[in-house]
Parts: sequence; C-alpha cells; structure tokens
Amino acid sequence: MQLTLPPLLRLLLPALFCPLCLTAGAAFAAEKTPTPILPISAQQAKALGIETETLARAGAGLAAGLPAEVRVPNEQLRVVAAPLAGMVVAIDVAAGQSVKKGQTLARLASPALLGAERDYLQAAQAAQLATQAARRDEQLFAEGIIAEARVQATRSAFEQASVGLAARREELRLAGVSDTALTSLAQQRRLPSEVLIAAPMAGVVLEQTVQTGQRVDAAAPLFRIGRLSPLWLEIQVPASLAASLREGLAVNVAVSGAAGNSSASGRIINVGRQIGAGSQTVTVRAQLDKGADRLSPGQMVEASIDVPVSSGAPAAGDAGKVFRVAQTALARIDSLTYVFVAEGEGFRAQPVNTVGQAGDYVLLQSPALNAQTRIATRGLSSLKSAWSVLRDSAESKAAAADSAAKPAGGK
Repeated sequence: MQLTLPPLLRLLLPALFCPLCLTAGAAFAAEKTPTPILPISAQQAKALGIETETLARAGAGLAAGLPAEVRVPNEQLRVVAAPLAGMVVAIDVAAGQSVKKGQTLARLASPALLGAERDYLQAAQAAQLATQAARRDEQLFAEGIIAEARVQATRSAFEQASVGLAARREELRLAGVSDTALTSLAQQRRLPSEVLIAAPMAGVVLEQTVQTGQRVDAAAPLFRIGRLSPLWLEIQVPASLAASLREGLAVNVAVSGAAGNSSASGRIINVGRQIGAGSQTVTVRAQLDKGADRLSPGQMVEASIDVPVSSGAPAAGDAGKVFRVAQTALARIDSLTYVFVAEGEGFRAQPVNTVGQAGDYVLLQSPALNAQTRIATRGLSSLKSAWSVLRDSAESKAAAADSAAKPAGGK
C-alpha cells in the first residue's frame, strides 16, 4: 500500500530519515532508549505551522475532574436504635424529612417496658417508705428515745432505697421515657406500654430501616439522622498528585440544578496515607462550608483542587514538578500521552504522565522535563505524522535486521 503524505511532509522525509537511517532501528528496538529526534529546521517548522513555548511550572495548577463522594461528617451522624425489644406500632417520619431535637420518630410497643415500669414503681414506693422511716428515727434519736445504731441502720436503708430508685429511673430514661412521663407514672400509677422514639438532635432523616408492624430486638437500628451542614467530600486523587497536596487547599464542586449551575467550595482537612491497591488513588477529605445545601449525602460529583507546585531553579529535583500546558500541546499515540520537546534542530516525542486538568489546560509530570524545556504547542498533527512514519520505518528496519540475523546466528 502506498502512503500519501502532505506536500510539506514529503519535503521533510529526506531530512527525517537520512540522519537516522543507521540508528533509528536500534533506538526503537531498545525498550528504554529515548525516542529519536525528528530533524526539522526553523524554516521547515515555520512552514508546517509549528510553534513552541517554554514549559513553565504552574504556580498553582488546578486538578479538575477528580471523582468524589459527598459524605456526612461522623460527628454529625446519629443512629437511633430500639431501646427495648418490641413491635413498631407507628412511624411518624420518613426518609428525607427534617426533624427537630426531641421530635417523635416512632412508637414501640414493648412488654419489657411494663416490667421496667413496675420495677420503678416498686423502687419509688420503697424509697418513700425509707424516707418516712428516716425522718421518724431522726426525730426519735434527737429526743434520745432510740439508740444511734438504729438511726444509722435507717439512714443506710434510706440511701439504698434512693440508689435503687435512681437506677430504675435511669433504666426508663434509656428506654426513651421522658422526665415528664416518669413524674406522671409516679403520681398516677399508670403503666403505658408504648415507648416514644425521639430524635436525639435536629437534622434530616437519612435512612429508615424498619416498617410499621415489624418486631425488633433491643439495640436494633431504626433510623439514621444527620446534620447536613457542613458536609465532607471524599475525593479520589492519583497517588502521584496526592504527594503535592496539604491541608487547607481550596476545593470546588460544580453543582447543576433547576436554578442553574452553581458551586460548592471548601478546604482540604485530611490527606490519606493509604493507597488503593487497584485504583492507585489516595482518599483526600475536604469540608464544604459554602454551597453544601445544594448537595446530598452519597452524591457522586467531580471536584477540583488548587494544586500547589514548589518553585525554584530547575535542577535534578524537577522530576517531581507539575507543569501546566495547553491541551493542544499533547499528542496521544498508542494509548500513551506525549509532548514534542524542541532539541537543537528538531523535536523529540517525550512521554508524560497527566495528573489533572483545568479547562483547556492539563497538569503533567515527567522526570525528563524542567522549567527550561521548550515544547511544541501548535502544528502537532504534522509532527505526529512525521514521527509515526519514522517510527514505523525504524521498526520495519529493525524487524528486517533481526530476520537477517537469525539464520546467520543459527548456523
């Protein structure tokens, strides 16, 4: 098949192949050998529309398009559990509903409540009798009618009765019985069999795990309530980028809604140390203080982070630096990303690692780049075509050389 090239590339072919006809095959055959240089003069580069720019470090790049999940901070979450075993007879709220602290969420019919109330009434009666006995004996002792040993025994019985009553009262409080209900129980001697399940804080019902008529065990979870301001954002960041992040960096999330596009913003509060084995990402946690009301827990979003980049004279330490280039300066060849580096009277295809993007710009890393490197920003189609032709030709020459060498080596 005959390969058709643009006229300007046909003019370049002699310059491309002659200097490298002896070495290109070896260069492509060696896995780690740097890619060959495309010899292109300044006049030829101008004719092909190739423009170059100095590769400068990004003072504060923007890593965009990072996958993230909206979460509720741990200290703003409460799980409401059944205080006693019983049956759910009524549910007064639903998932997604806002509730106030102390608001009734559900009612639970529990035989165990009757036993706890009975024990409380018995303890209250015993405490009342012990109080009366203590008062009487204190008066008799003051009048010298009884011995001190008797009044001490009465005092001990009073203290034991008081402790028993306090313990029974606390059991009912843990079961969800309010102080008002306890007072009514002590005065009226009525034994209600339903427990009112109340909200422990103001927030939103995130989850309802029971239905009316369902029997539950003690400590079974019934509801999950959360306060939705502020919110957390758990961002999955490539390990190569996470090393340059720190607490306090700005984070933004674009939010689309019926009212139009808006954004939520916050700051990084924690950079994880564990790298996911499969994804090779690090979890970075941010707190969203503005615009969090437009997001919902569990929502998957894309976050952007202001990436700080250390500055200084270009040196051997440039291997870990991040650079910001236009997307038009990147060439994708065989699933790899390259930039064309200007070297002498030509260009070399340099593979790079992209770590994020911001609009029309891309953040990239490569040990071979520094702040003095010049790369092609326009005319990449011509460079890519010429480099592909050179590579294919070199690979063919290398394959032919190997085929010719094998019979000789086998003799």
